[in-house]
Amino acid sequence: MRILQICNKIPFPTKDGGTLAMHQLSESLSRLGHEVRILAMDTHKQNFNESEWTEEYRNRFHPRKVYMDTRVKILDAMLNLFSDKSYNIERFYSPEFEQVLSEVLRGEKFDIIQMESIYVAMYLPVIRKHSAARVVLRAHNIEHLIWKRLADGERKTVKRKYLHLLSERLKTYEESIIPSFDAIAAITPGDAAYFRNLGCMKPVMHIPFGIEMKPFRQVPVDRKSLFFIGAMDWMPNQETVRWILDNLWVKLHVLHPDLTLHIAGRQMPRWLLELDRPNVVVLNDVPDAEAFMGDKAILLAPFFSGGGMRVKFIEAMALKKTVITTAIGAEGIDGRDGEHFLLAETLPGMIAIIARCLADPGFTAYIGANARSLVADKYDSKRIAEKLEGLYKSLV
Repeated sequence: MRILQICNKIPFPTKDGGTLAMHQLSESLSRLGHEVRILAMDTHKQNFNESEWTEEYRNRFHPRKVYMDTRVKILDAMLNLFSDKSYNIERFYSPEFEQVLSEVLRGEKFDIIQMESIYVAMYLPVIRKHSAARVVLRAHNIEHLIWKRLADGERKTVKRKYLHLLSERLKTYEESIIPSFDAIAAITPGDAAYFRNLGCMKPVMHIPFGIEMKPFRQVPVDRKSLFFIGAMDWMPNQETVRWILDNLWVKLHVLHPDLTLHIAGRQMPRWLLELDRPNVVVLNDVPDAEAFMGDKAILLAPFFSGGGMRVKFIEAMALKKTVITTAIGAEGIDGRDGEHFLLAETLPGMIAIIARCLADPGFTAYIGANARSLVADKYDSKRIAEKLEGLYKSLV
């Protein structure tokens, strides 16, 4: 099959979990014998340098990118208030991107067009105009739910009301555009159920993110090290780090003064880079996420907003790390609390679980071994691609 992958960020093996997952899916589909082409938005968050594309990568995927400034602009946001459109979606419209997409579709024929996330859905009319391909939405999240959770957790009244408005408009857009696709590939079972409950009559399948399973490399691990890694231009990640520092770490450092906390991620805000807390290390970016995680023991990720599936969790589990999170953080991961990861919804619960991990190395080893087995069984990128291939064959 000939597949065009349209992305709201450049799929490439970078530190960003989402770009890595999209890249590995492209790779796996290509290895299965399919011809994959890539058209991606290069937003201000990535500002990707084309020199990173190797000749081999260019020959396999013929990638094209269009730069797009998707930053929130105060004037545009204010003017949007007087319309009924979703500002979240409007920020991803570009006449240049539409033109390049039209050129690609007029120049080549495709069997499947795979649209990565709802933020590229506005280009569906262009696709229908120039192509007879089946169009599949790879739904990374229920996007409006992310904004609703952020709004529910916001203390400032004006900002809370605005976030709720963004959520409601995004919900209206999602529900209106879903029937226009030929199929939905949802990242989590809950997301798939949501689309079915909307009355979607098109095929809806749960097809999660996957990663390439590599041979496990044993490296010395500092058992008293906690870490968090994630793109800090995503609001749920910032919210999580603030909660860790302002609530958890204040008490944890007193109880366990020899613990260290390591925070890494691209687009690190200045307030974190200038942070001066005992035993807290903040890195703006890391060239190799796997190397960063390798010598650390526990991924600390108490999420209270956000949605979808977090690729960094899967990467950490593949490295036999103990993941401590919340029910929201574990969404989309088909594992069990106390066997593949550890859940805590309250501050005392989180402190108690960390204390148990520190006191019982055998327990963390048990969780880590089970976590890696789970990833190998259910989240290997080759298996994910084969499942997606089955859906595509049924459509064409």
